[in-house]
Amino acid sequence: MHKRLMFALVCLVALVASACGGGDDSADDPRLDEVVTWVLEGDADDEAFDLSESQARCMAGKMVDGLDDDMLDTVLAGTLSDDPPPGAELVLIESLFDCVDLTQLMIDQMVADGASQEEAECFSGAFSEDTMRALMTSEFTGEDPPPGAEEELMSAVMGAMMTCGGFDE
Repeated sequence: MHKRLMFALVCLVALVASACGGGDDSADDPRLDEVVTWVLEGDADDEAFDLSESQARCMAGKMVDGLDDDMLDTVLAGTLSDDPPPGAELVLIESLFDCVDLTQLMIDQMVADGASQEEAECFSGAFSEDTMRALMTSEFTGEDPPPGAEEELMSAVMGAMMTCGGFDE
């Protein structure tokens, strides 16, 4: 069970590292298609999650809208699985939460890794969006999480372990 739990949490962190950020002004931006391609190519190389074209387009739009040209160039110079460059983290995290259903992503990955649908739904339901957002923000900015966020995560993990079943190896 611990391996699956850690894998699911690592997948969420990996997804955040690969995300993008922004708003709605990007529809006419010539770089939008370049960013969509970058997201989809990076996603194809990463077996931890499967983004749809609409999720990639959403993320790319937010990235184009939320990052200046120099920061966008810096992000595109890396890969989807790289840590976001300093200054881009908050935009990337917000776009991830705006464009991807992280709960469903966690469920899908856990089921693909051998958990039952019921176990995966139980486990993923243990984490509030606020807790995940605070911890991901802390992880990528290097700032301490808000008071209580780490305790909330550990409490959620322990509650899921006690409530959701064995996640047989």
